[in-house]
Amino acid sequence: MEKAEFIGESIDFLQRYMMKSIQKYAEENGVTIPQARVIGEVLSHKAISIKLLSRNLNMTQSTVSDIVERLATKGLLVKTPNPKDKRSVEITLSSELEEGIHANITEISNQSISEVLSLLKPDEQEVVEKGMQLLVSAVRDKMAADGMDQYEFFDVVYFPEKTNKKK
Repeated sequence: MEKAEFIGESIDFLQRYMMKSIQKYAEENGVTIPQARVIGEVLSHKAISIKLLSRNLNMTQSTVSDIVERLATKGLLVKTPNPKDKRSVEITLSSELEEGIHANITEISNQSISEVLSLLKPDEQEVVEKGMQLLVSAVRDKMAADGMDQYEFFDVVYFPEKTNKKK
């Protein structure tokens, strides 16, 4: 298998593992997978209509509307009248959920990776860490060369010696 193909498939596999870890956490905390999908879609759009949610999630509007209603009752989502169209509502995350998501996703992600790394010997862990540092550094260099150096949004790994220079 070509290196690029192997690395791409590996990153995709790791991303799916991380999403499954987050889904497992959500289920353990009383949020179903369809509810987690709705929350994720609202998170990615900041504010979204039921119609667009149902289209993006490939669910019926009545199903999405029921899910949104349950999540709003739990205080996880907020429904507000759309200022441009009074017949529709905008769905947003509650401020508590938005704050909790960012904190919990980081914690869940770190815990999941820690559990995986614990299956490796210390020297193998160092090899993985060094490989990730090299790959992320190369991606940052490529983004800068391509004029995409506003990468703070994508900043997932903290390199103090490089972060201060490039930002």
